[in-house]
Amino acid sequence: MAKNNKRSEVEKLQAEIERLKKELKKKKKYGLVWEEKPEEVVEMCKKKLPVLKEVKNKEIITDKDKPVNLLIEGDNYHALSVLNYTHNKKVDVIYIDPPYNTGNKDFIFNDRYVDREDSYRHSKWLAFMEKRLKLAKNLLKDTGVIFISIDDNEVAQLKLLMDSSDLFGENNFLSIIKWRRKITGGGSNIFNQKTEYVLVYARSKNRFNINKELTKPEAYSNPDNDSRGPWQSVTIKASVTQAGDRKPYEIITPTGKKIIGQWLHTKENFQNLLKDNRIIFPNNGNGITKEKAIFV
Repeated sequence: MAKNNKRSEVEKLQAEIERLKKELKKKKKYGLVWEEKPEEVVEMCKKKLPVLKEVKNKEIITDKDKPVNLLIEGDNYHALSVLNYTHNKKVDVIYIDPPYNTGNKDFIFNDRYVDREDSYRHSKWLAFMEKRLKLAKNLLKDTGVIFISIDDNEVAQLKLLMDSSDLFGENNFLSIIKWRRKITGGGSNIFNQKTEYVLVYARSKNRFNINKELTKPEAYSNPDNDSRGPWQSVTIKASVTQAGDRKPYEIITPTGKKIIGQWLHTKENFQNLLKDNRIIFPNNGNGITKEKAIFV
């Protein structure tokens, strides 16, 4: 009898373990998990409402008929809290340049710099960003859009954070713009870090509509109606890293100006491109910076 009771208890335990496994599997989610770190300024704003105070001697008015612009100095959480009362769902575009959390004391949390040795560095940054991004989202119109600058240190975490349903959501992601912030390299001992990123999200992708004229800049127009397509802005001058041991040679512009430099193309290739009408000389024929793109 005792053996049967023991076997029954084991079977019940095994059944409960299987039940819990299935329950946990249902609750598994893809995304970020971090330890929430309370922030003093956030706790303070729960009890006290920040108030904007106008400083008259800093006022700049050049034309009373033009729209008024405001510059708010102070803690960004304070400013966003106030704007949530005055500009809720009234803003078309938000651009923010948050701390990149490099570990080089570029980021302050609870009045203290966060350095690389802080084991909660990423948790503090995520807690910091989430609270401010929620306030920022409240300011956007349904047709609004937000641009956020970031670099390699937190771009992956920021993307996941923005994709969460509590913030903008993956469905409202528009693009990651990669931009070249400097010509010479630096940073990593292995790779030269020359680029940063701008994450772009709509408040509601279904309501967002970009001005299509912005996607057709003058630099990409086709003024001569060339059958190969529009012009593409591409410099033909070699950068410091591209130049290497390339031998410089002379180019003569339509105005007779002589330019000696190290170019992306050999002299022979350049002459062939020139004959094929694939080189333009800007500044009324006095300079040489662009190459025509062929569209087959």
